Amino acid sequence: MAGTQHDFSDVQAVYLPIAGIVLVVVFGAFAFAVIRYRARGGRAPRPTREHNALEVAIALGLAAIVAVLVSVTFSADAREAKVAGRPAFRVDVVAFKWGWQFTYPALPGVVDRTTDLRPPVLHVPAGVEVAVRLTTRDTTHAFWIPELRYKRDAWPDVAHTFALTFPAGQHLSGHCAQYCGLRHSDMVFTVQALGRSAFAGWVARARGRRPGP
Repeated sequence: MAGTQHDFSDVQAVYLPIAGIVLVVVFGAFAFAVIRYRARGGRAPRPTREHNALEVAIALGLAAIVAVLVSVTFSADAREAKVAGRPAFRVDVVAFKWGWQFTYPALPGVVDRTTDLRPPVLHVPAGVEVAVRLTTRDTTHAFWIPELRYKRDAWPDVAHTFALTFPAGQHLSGHCAQYCGLRHSDMVFTVQALGRSAFAGWVARARGRRPGP
C-alpha cells in the first residue's frame, strides 16, 4: 500500500550503508594523506602529477551513487503520491498559524482543530489507504509524522494530495517541521489509527456530536 512505514524504511536502508561507505572512504583517504605525506626533514615536495583515469573513475562512481539514490527516492515518493481512484478514506488537512484543522469529506460537519486547550486528533482507519489533502492558509508549514518517517511541505496556494497507510492500534505524534513563526512549537497533533470496529464506533460518535443544520 502507498505511503507505509515500510516504504520509507527501504529508502533509509539504502541511504545508510552508502553514507557509511562514503564516510569510511573519505576519512580513510584523509588519514592516509596526513600520515603518508606529512612533513619530514630532508624531504622535498614532488611535482604534482595528474591521474586522469583515477579522476574519471571517481566521477563515474559518484554519478552512479547519485543515480541510485535519486531512483530510490523518487520511486518511494511516487508510491506515496499515487492515490487510488477510490481510497478507503479521505482527510482534508489545513495548516495555519499556529495549528491544524482536520475535516472529513465523508463526515460533513465533523471538524477537529487546534485550540488553546489541546492539540487536534486525526482519526484514521488502520491498515487501509488514506488519502490526505494538505493545504495552508498562510505561510509554509510541514506535515510531519516521525513514526512513519514521512514529511510533506504545505505551500501557500498549492494543494498536495498523497496517500498514507497507518499501522493498527497506534497513537502517533505529528508536528510541523518547517519553522513558521514564534509559536511554531505549538503546531503538534496526534494520530489515532483505529481498527475497523473501533473506527466505526468513532464515526458513529462523531456523527452524534455533529451540530445540526
